[in-house]
Amino acid sequence: MRVAAQLIDCNSGVHLWAETYDRPFSSQTAYDLFDDVVPQIVSTIADTHGVLTRSMSEALRTMDPSRLSPYEAVLRSFAHFQRVSAKEHGPARAALERAVQQAPNYPDAWAMLSLLYKEEFTHRFNLLPDPLGRALAAAQRAVEGAPSNHLAYHALASVEFFRKELDSFRIATARAVALNPMDGFTLAYLGFLIAYAGDWERGGDLSAKARSLNPHHPGWYWFVPCFEAYRKGEYKTSLDFAHKVNMPGFWRTQLAIAASSGQLGRKAAANEALQTLLIQRPDIAKFPREELAIWWQPDMVEHLIVGLRKAGLEV
Repeated sequence: MRVAAQLIDCNSGVHLWAETYDRPFSSQTAYDLFDDVVPQIVSTIADTHGVLTRSMSEALRTMDPSRLSPYEAVLRSFAHFQRVSAKEHGPARAALERAVQQAPNYPDAWAMLSLLYKEEFTHRFNLLPDPLGRALAAAQRAVEGAPSNHLAYHALASVEFFRKELDSFRIATARAVALNPMDGFTLAYLGFLIAYAGDWERGGDLSAKARSLNPHHPGWYWFVPCFEAYRKGEYKTSLDFAHKVNMPGFWRTQLAIAASSGQLGRKAAANEALQTLLIQRPDIAKFPREELAIWWQPDMVEHLIVGLRKAGLEV
């Protein structure tokens, strides 16, 4: 059976997306077919990184953050998580801070603001004092305002992970996933936090589901299989996934390339990636274990340090 779907902008007539799904069909498996295809269509079009959402957020990137409505500010923030950069982070944060002043009971705005505050801590983007404290307060505000909002629990889970409150992290993660199992962004992000917390099987499953739901996902969805391969000593596979991420301006991409290349004995490529990494995240040169421990468990931190040392990092 062939299911054809397309998305067209009714105002402009622009063709935004089309996909064809070919599946075996019988009367006994008809419902299974739709259980398979419908979530993919919904996620590909309408999740946080869906075609429709991305099209709307892209149109807002060139606008002055002070001129965005609260709803537009939330859409604008999605563009940051497509690219993950300080340049995207600044205006997205400014727009959301204005949004929660204008609409203090808007849970999506509080949730996305929490995630952007958290990015100050995790990536050092536009860092201001007490990023995790601000992130926790914003996430709690989102949960209190909308106890059935998956983005609110996504934000709460994320900040609890980086506060090292892993029991609270797992509870909030389970709630976020249960509330919206078709949001690839939530599955992908919380999936790699679950993996980095040590449950690589569960994290890998969520990551794989996120990629299958929306084939047009951001490159960072590949980080779980990338670091899982590194953890297993499959350095060539890890390097292949790192290149598949295709985000050279993002520090974690360069970390994966440097460590994997170092382990493979590719000294020139490893050192080139290392130098780029240290430009993007200079604190890794000064405090490598402390910086990596923000994300990974001690055994993985030491494993990555070995690769970085082979790439030329003086530890």
